[in-house]
Amino acid sequence: MASSGENDEPGRGEISPEDREAFKRRASDLGTRLEKVRAETRAKQGPTPDAKSRGTALGQAMKIAIELVVGIAVGGFIGKVLDDWLGTAPWLMIVFVLVGFAAGMTNTVRSARRMQADALRNKDGR
Repeated sequence: MASSGENDEPGRGEISPEDREAFKRRASDLGTRLEKVRAETRAKQGPTPDAKSRGTALGQAMKIAIELVVGIAVGGFIGKVLDDWLGTAPWLMIVFVLVGFAAGMTNTVRSARRMQADALRNKDGR
């Protein structure tokens, strides 16, 4: 580059036309190499799931988690109400929390199996 390091030199910090062309050439080569590496990386990774399928998967995961929690909560609520009404605290609440857990797990397994069957059906193209 055209700079001698003196502070009073006119034109200090300017790039000569040859240096400018060399810089543009290097930048262009770098851009070409980067695009080549990105294309190779994309080819190795394979197709990425689109936003819609990720959103659907997130919705299904939330549904499974909510089904489990609601089963336990409803069982606990029913047990608490029956305990208060019959005066058997805390036994019915414990029993119904366990029943709610079992119901929640049953719903969770059922939903997971249904999703797995749907995924296999979609994979086979049916």
